[in-house]
Amino acid sequence: MGRRAGAARVGIIATGAGKRTRHPAAVLLASAALCCAGIASSTTGYAQPASPAAPSGGSIGFSIPAQPLSSALDTFIRTTGWQISYPSALARGRRSSAVVGTMAPAQALQRLVAGTGLEVRIGAAGSAALVDPGSLPATISDNGSTVLDAITVSSGPGDVLADTPYETPGSTAYISAEQIERVPPSSPGDMFDLTPGVIASGNRVGPSMNLNIRGMQGQDRVNVMVDGTRQSNNSYRGYQGSRNEVYVDPDFLGGIEITEGPLGGAGGIGAMGGVVNMRTIEAGDIVRDGETYGVRIKGGLADNSISPPEAGTREIRERDWEDTLAEAWSGNIVAATTQENYDLLFGFSRRKNGNYFAGRNGRETYVDTRPRTPRETKFSPFGPGGEVLGTSQDVTSFIAKGALRWGDGHELELGYILYNNEYGELNETLLAFSVGSGIVIPVAQPEIQETTTHTLRARYSYDPSGNDLIGLKANLWGTDVDTETHGQDFERSVRTYGGDISNRALIDTTFGRFSVTTGAETVFEHAKADNAGVDNDLISPLSEPKGRRTMVGGFGEAQWEMTRWLTLEGNLRYDYYRADPDNSDFPNKKGGRLSPSSSITITPYEGLQIFGAYTEGWRPPSLRETSAGLENGYLVPNPDLDPETSRNFEFGVNLLRNDVFLDGDNLRFKAVRFSNNYEDYIARARLPFAGARYTWVNIDRAKFRGYELSAAYDAGFAFVEAGFTKYDKVEFCQSGVCSLDGIGTDYGIQNMPPKYSGHVTAGVRLLDRRLTLGGQAYYFGKRYGGYDQAPGAFVLPVYYTANAIFDIFAGYEINQNARLDFSIENLTDRYYLDPLSTGVVPSPGRTARLSFTARF
Repeated sequence: MGRRAGAARVGIIATGAGKRTRHPAAVLLASAALCCAGIASSTTGYAQPASPAAPSGGSIGFSIPAQPLSSALDTFIRTTGWQISYPSALARGRRSSAVVGTMAPAQALQRLVAGTGLEVRIGAAGSAALVDPGSLPATISDNGSTVLDAITVSSGPGDVLADTPYETPGSTAYISAEQIERVPPSSPGDMFDLTPGVIASGNRVGPSMNLNIRGMQGQDRVNVMVDGTRQSNNSYRGYQGSRNEVYVDPDFLGGIEITEGPLGGAGGIGAMGGVVNMRTIEAGDIVRDGETYGVRIKGGLADNSISPPEAGTREIRERDWEDTLAEAWSGNIVAATTQENYDLLFGFSRRKNGNYFAGRNGRETYVDTRPRTPRETKFSPFGPGGEVLGTSQDVTSFIAKGALRWGDGHELELGYILYNNEYGELNETLLAFSVGSGIVIPVAQPEIQETTTHTLRARYSYDPSGNDLIGLKANLWGTDVDTETHGQDFERSVRTYGGDISNRALIDTTFGRFSVTTGAETVFEHAKADNAGVDNDLISPLSEPKGRRTMVGGFGEAQWEMTRWLTLEGNLRYDYYRADPDNSDFPNKKGGRLSPSSSITITPYEGLQIFGAYTEGWRPPSLRETSAGLENGYLVPNPDLDPETSRNFEFGVNLLRNDVFLDGDNLRFKAVRFSNNYEDYIARARLPFAGARYTWVNIDRAKFRGYELSAAYDAGFAFVEAGFTKYDKVEFCQSGVCSLDGIGTDYGIQNMPPKYSGHVTAGVRLLDRRLTLGGQAYYFGKRYGGYDQAPGAFVLPVYYTANAIFDIFAGYEINQNARLDFSIENLTDRYYLDPLSTGVVPSPGRTARLSFTARF
């Protein structure tokens, strides 16, 4: 391979099939090359970089996707003008991590090679070497002078992304696989408990997720994706509303990226509340650094679970520890290989648990002051220590992924995911009648439901070396979600197809650096429901979406780094939609809108950002609002709805510093003040002169205002993480009148977040960091605005109390091939309801889990 400007590659290390042989000569030559590169970088006319060199300490903008390490280093060299020395064989078979954002070149280089098993050694200004730590002596000296100490890079891709929220001037968050695995989730929505501004609504009524971001949820306001593919599934819940439903197996997740508010790029079409992308595991998560093959086998057991009884059973069993041991289990195996030109991964997972038991400690009743005569009322028909019917799961998952790399920067990725779950699901409307004083409907074990999802995805990228104007990405995907109820002749399904294409160009000018991204995306949804034999519109879901919706959008984003301390960013996107109900009684609906956004970022010194942003978003009416129901039914669609629009303002601060109190420690902090304003907000309302019949209407506006804080400190031997969210203004306005609840008949009554919520996680690493011990606390206040019955409302907000829930966790690395993990969820065995509970369903009581992981 020929030498590129700015790169010194030494072909000394011999390689065999899957085996590397180290030679001391390679180390000496790499060190010598580093020294020469440092001299060359200060000599006029010698080895000039392909682009203007950035000062070694200054911050510059990076946009380097994950790719073969050698290609990523070429891009880094062109961007910075640095001299990088390394043996060419050292990069073979290794993949870089993505580097996006404004930072110092040294920091960017560390992130680029994170997870490769290599070390970065910084030399003279603007120069560095990559070395294999296994072949190095303790120090490398030249004429008695010691090169700077090695920066050991041992974190994986997820760890690199964990810093992204603290480098992004806007409201973003990231959940790593490590955070998910500390206390494995009882319900998938538990994964978001520790994320400021995000809550899983109705988290205990079934295995799906319905996310609320800053008060926005339902009707596709939040786009929740798996590997960039969206599931547009939706189910009707009677008086309690409807819920978006996304299904995923946490055992196959490698990390979760969250954008709170509209997203200007791919994935943002039609989702003004936010975008969540759950990344599944990749070959790099399984194959060890420097290896080419890897296998992970993991199995676990949990208590506090009992096999569900037959459908229709009304007996609620009490918890008996002997009957609940090992009734919940999980196991998975994943095999992967990563080669210079391709990656492959295959995984299979099984997970099974019965109905769980609620906690024992806590109040069973509260004084309900909403009726004319206050009365003592149970929180739930499932009392302290009792079995919670309809909470079982039986999950089977399969994943297959592959990537092929060729030529100069070409990469094609293919993936398939199968998810099947046979589970219990509770009907919130029926539950509401189980604790009332009027009509009382006893709770019973529901019929088992079965959901199967198929997800297909193809991704192509082209990022040629030496051409900063091309950074092409293209995606095609499809999802099929099918749900049926055992014992009933009812089935519903949603097929969603989509694709996007974008290009990122970097342009250096005398006026600063420009990063320009342009692209387009499209989404097509087709919802079907077979209601044969179903004749109860309030309890059995007759009113399911039936129709088609197409969305097409184009976007352009430009970032101008005017100086080292000032960056401006602007975004324009135009989105169009067309909805076609299957029912010929309702006409099709179409429209479009141009949505601008802008931001300013000030970086007074490295690691500190002060930013402000204005963002507009747009959500067209969902199929639920335009095609679900009958002309003479309980819920009548409204094809004349206008799309919702949002105008959001943010101001915030990011802090990311290393070596703050101790050598090698790091401190992260983010604070955001947000004011989100929604116009033509869509709400459910009573039809005039039609009794208990409803439709959808646009109200003037809705507003959610508050602030979020997140922080993390890691000193190696100990770590602390924290987050906090508080709302100080929520209102819904119609005809000039604003109130907390707006239209009392709207589903938004169930979407109101708690006034505050937060978490604290702390831990220590002992025995050469092989043993991790820690705990976490999740706390929340009462519902914002209280629990009063809104004027005209039939449904009351679900009552829950302020609470604090404590978990503990431990992990021990027996050796490099084996790990043992233990956790206890709800350590104090509290009896409580989650915030944003849509049904009166208590959360799991004390639950212990033990898992063993083997890697080969």
